[in-house]
Amino acid sequence: MEECVIGIDVGTTGCKVLALSRELQVIGERSMGYQTSTPRPGWSEQEPEDWWKTLKTVLTELNEELALKRYEVVSMGLTGQMHGLVLLSEDGRVLRPCIMWNDQRNSKQCQDIIRKVGGLDKLVELINNGILPGYTVGKILWVAEQEPEIFKKARKFLNPKDYIRFRLTGDFVTDVSDASGTHMFDVRNRRWCEELLNILDIPINLLPDRVVESSEISGYISKNVLEELKLRGNVSVVGGGGDAVLQLASSGSIDPAKLCILIGTSGVVGLTITEKEYFKNMDGLLQVYCNVIPATWSVFGCMLSAGGSLEWVKNNLSDSEEAVARWLNTSIFNILDGECEASTPGSGGVFFLPFLTGERAPYPDPNARGVFIGLSYKTRKNEIVRSIYEGVTFNLRVIEEILRQNTKTRIKEVYLSGGGAASKIWRRIFSDIFGTKVKVLQYSEKGGSLGAAILAGVGVKFWSSFMEVVKKLKVVYEEEPNEQNRIKYDKYYQVYKNLYSIMKPVFEMIAVLP
Repeated sequence: MEECVIGIDVGTTGCKVLALSRELQVIGERSMGYQTSTPRPGWSEQEPEDWWKTLKTVLTELNEELALKRYEVVSMGLTGQMHGLVLLSEDGRVLRPCIMWNDQRNSKQCQDIIRKVGGLDKLVELINNGILPGYTVGKILWVAEQEPEIFKKARKFLNPKDYIRFRLTGDFVTDVSDASGTHMFDVRNRRWCEELLNILDIPINLLPDRVVESSEISGYISKNVLEELKLRGNVSVVGGGGDAVLQLASSGSIDPAKLCILIGTSGVVGLTITEKEYFKNMDGLLQVYCNVIPATWSVFGCMLSAGGSLEWVKNNLSDSEEAVARWLNTSIFNILDGECEASTPGSGGVFFLPFLTGERAPYPDPNARGVFIGLSYKTRKNEIVRSIYEGVTFNLRVIEEILRQNTKTRIKEVYLSGGGAASKIWRRIFSDIFGTKVKVLQYSEKGGSLGAAILAGVGVKFWSSFMEVVKKLKVVYEEEPNEQNRIKYDKYYQVYKNLYSIMKPVFEMIAVLP
């Protein structure tokens, strides 16, 4: 039998698994969704047991397919939504639903952290990152304050992908990129920041027992789980990586000249830097995390509702499109792409602010909300749809400007990745708004599961390095900017950049309404 590796992605909307051969061929994949709960506005939770049940289902199906194809799994890599808080009891029982990355409930605790530390500048000195409600450390303090009985029982915290590692291997381990996303990590020195933990009175034994590099083997799947999943032999599990960091690297950003934009539920703009480009993240707006490539860092900004904005349209405003998609036996997103393309650049003067769950970057504001501006009697639905594609892209361009100003790098190539990169019209809009050629690498649509599989392969010496593999991936799409559209979009972009500051006082008023 031939050997292969598997990547596991514990995503926001579902779990994906992908098998990769030594020849970099995708030889099997499965996916399955699960539910998110929103108990209150701005809250977002999932049940870790749902992740595990879903994973067992898709892994078992995939392993049966691989066995028929005469492939044997030798290693697995993990990725998934970052910043989630899973609290476990002494006996490994989940104490409450996971508080997710896009949850906004802990604004007070974030402010308390900055005050206790002695200001943002001191915090950046410790971890080279700021504090916003999405990050894990504020969630820990929220549970300690608001659910003290649960917190007293907590013996270990894990991120989502690391909870899956625990169920596979029994180990409490994380990797350097996901540890960075807790904002309790000294990213420069790749270790927990004990000074910050002491200031916040967070016991270090609450954290994972070990932090490993992303392609390092962290443990092996237990005998019982091997039998349950119909696997044989010693199957290793490598460190893996947080989904944003891993997907940036696997989609093309492997050095400072290569920018990558991810369009998933959230939207991320980032690049890889070395010691030479490392900088003090002065205002804490960007995220500076340890990369999945050793001795490098990933610098990026994350907006919360990129593809999520289009998902909102699909779920709430697209009954007729859903019916057409069923009739044509195609994806509803193909229908939405067609509506977008039927409109013209600028969406008839309609602007969309994509702040459906608050915002992290470029405007760190949990009170921000989605807004349509510029509607008139002449506005058609296809213009509203196109304004969503454009509003997300404008927002990501603001992040890109901040990134370039801080890193002082000369970006030579721009790559797109994630589900949004599969849309030809969206690729064109990106090229026109960013004013540059954009590329999409082979397998970019696979998301983090591909990167996780690559890490698994590096861990068992299929390939010498992560960078070696990414350099082998082919460019499958390229889009050149239309000069006329670029000029028009530049004017619209100047308008877009002013809209948040105008709306901010209104967001604050809405936030206190009963």
